Amino acid sequence: MQCPLCNAEVGSNVGVCDHCGAIRVYVRTTLGVMVGWFGMVMLLLWAIMALPLVVFPFIHYSLVGYPWLALVIGAMLTAGLLWYSRSTVHAEWVRR
Repeated sequence: MQCPLCNAEVGSNVGVCDHCGAIRVYVRTTLGVMVGWFGMVMLLLWAIMALPLVVFPFIHYSLVGYPWLALVIGAMLTAGLLWYSRSTVHAEWVRR
């Protein structure tokens, strides 16, 4: 592999170029960061909806009217948002 800044030969798993001192860093796009924060908020809301499921059987509360569809859709949406956020990570070379 070649360093994209000085075209010197570097190893494929090397994070620093010996010739110019460039460093490989991993960054996430701005959209990926925003989607990640939105996914974390969705995860918190999903946990707030799922937490009563642990307590309700012990207090003999009926789960007939519980919004199961919202719980399932929320879980899938949260997983999708967090997956997309992680997929926006890419490597860049920067000068030291």
